[in-house]
Amino acid sequence: MFARFSNTIAAVSTPRGKGGIAVIRISGEDAAPILRKIFTPAIKGTPKPRCALHGWIIDGAEPVDEVIALYFQSPKSYPGEDVVEISCHGGLFITERILELIVRNGARIANPGEFSERAYLNRRMDLAQAEAVADLIQAETEAARRAAAYQLEGRLSERIRVIRQELIRLGALLELELDFSDEDVEFASRDEMGDLFHSAQKDLKSLLDSFNRGRVCREGIRMAIIGPPNVGKSSLLNALVEKERAIVTDIPGTTRDVIEERLDIEGVLFTIMDTAGLRETMDPIEKEGVQRAEKSAQDADLVLWVLDGSEPLSNEEKRMINRLEEPTVKKIVVLNKMDLGIQVKQVIIQKLLPGSQILRLSVTTEEGMVELIETLKKMALSGALPHEGEVLLTRERHRDGIQRTMTHLQEACQSIEKGMSQEFIALDIRGAMDALGEIIGETTAEDILNKIFSDFCIGK
Repeated sequence: MFARFSNTIAAVSTPRGKGGIAVIRISGEDAAPILRKIFTPAIKGTPKPRCALHGWIIDGAEPVDEVIALYFQSPKSYPGEDVVEISCHGGLFITERILELIVRNGARIANPGEFSERAYLNRRMDLAQAEAVADLIQAETEAARRAAAYQLEGRLSERIRVIRQELIRLGALLELELDFSDEDVEFASRDEMGDLFHSAQKDLKSLLDSFNRGRVCREGIRMAIIGPPNVGKSSLLNALVEKERAIVTDIPGTTRDVIEERLDIEGVLFTIMDTAGLRETMDPIEKEGVQRAEKSAQDADLVLWVLDGSEPLSNEEKRMINRLEEPTVKKIVVLNKMDLGIQVKQVIIQKLLPGSQILRLSVTTEEGMVELIETLKKMALSGALPHEGEVLLTRERHRDGIQRTMTHLQEACQSIEKGMSQEFIALDIRGAMDALGEIIGETTAEDILNKIFSDFCIGK
């Protein structure tokens, strides 16, 4: 184990606040001795691994709380070292009191993600699996949970590891060739290497192609509701989330900032952004709101263009649409106020926003809302949920590692085709091995580890 992790750490592993119970975790070589100092079992005896003990936390002779203590002996614990978990009554004061007592007897407060970092360093899991732990904790939908669970199970790591092991084997053969360079022998068939590189690229590309779906599973879909003032954008937000989230008035320009609300649709998270009405204005506050609306539309995965269907489009509205039209972003055009009659010509909308789906809706009467929800499912959720056992890339770090691996493999293929010496091929194989190794933590710089685990909650 690394020297800087030779001390014993402790933290409250349950959420801060009042509750029935709280769990305090101690990990390190002094976990069991600390427990013996502060815990008196109701029935005399020494703690046995994986057996619950009922008793009291004591501070000297003073009882502090009635608890259940569990002891996990190294290496059969989450972080791979001696661990004690104390289940006490769940209150802010009592948990802090017990934690302070633990620290006073030899532990220190854990850093964010330090239990998981120790699990990684002690080879209880690889780096991709450790990241999946954080994703599983933060999952807000079924799609996010399923993607994280498959990664935690090691399915992504196994695919990466199989390719990397083959590269290690070929790299070793090339190194052997270098040792016998004077004898002009070939230990690694160039045809075999070429076939392996092409096969690996194909497998890695299938992972790379899954990134957009994986990101949707992990982060959800950012959907911007945009359009001119007073067309019903805020009313639509309220209708979608089924609560009065945004202020609705008859005065144009009521919304000045971006209002965000989250919605789970069929297991996929939507972050819905209600924005300021798009129009030319001299009001500095409203002007800032319009700029933020435009930025939200540019950053969104899906744009809901809301228009007043009961009035013909004005020239200003046409200019706004032309200015913000982004061909690569999915769009749904909502012609609101259909209860007042539709005056907007769909052929004009199709010219202004080609490729968009056009729906008629009345937020007031709720007519068309069911169709809108169904359209959201079909357009944005198609294929978002991982299939049984399917591996998806969910993190930018993983995508970057695979892209760099594919570049190295492509360069290695070109070196073979050009008949270049084994030094050049070996160099690209090493680069591909290192890039894959970063994903699972076989070759990862300490600053990257610090960044990854700092995003964890304390106590995990």
